[in-house]
Amino acid sequence: MVDSNLFARKNFLDGNWMTTNLSEYFSYNSINENIVVKLNLLRATANEADFLKSYLERIPQENCEVMVIDLSNCNFVDSTFLSNIISFNKKTDLKIKLVVSDSRQLRIFKITKIDSIFEIYNSIDKAIALN
Repeated sequence: MVDSNLFARKNFLDGNWMTTNLSEYFSYNSINENIVVKLNLLRATANEADFLKSYLERIPQENCEVMVIDLSNCNFVDSTFLSNIISFNKKTDLKIKLVVSDSRQLRIFKITKIDSIFEIYNSIDKAIALN
């Protein structure tokens, strides 16, 4: 018996499961001169890291000083994905803020001192209110 999902699972595990339509996974809008990037991922891993990097680099940054990256849908963020955000932070003049609503993720970000690199908030409203 042949498992018809074998190819789909292999593509998923190889990281090739993301389509070229990044708008399914990432979106952005401007709110009060802030760029808000929303991640529509449950798991933000090395498989998605390069897609995020590519997406962030294509966002127009005129007339904005702050970029808020909303990780509130993510229940897991791995080190490779996070290092791409840190790398982007080093290349841009924008101030990067993170939105993390998962208390476990927030604890991990504090233990690993990510909160010393980025300001971290539990909602988009709080992140854009405090510039």
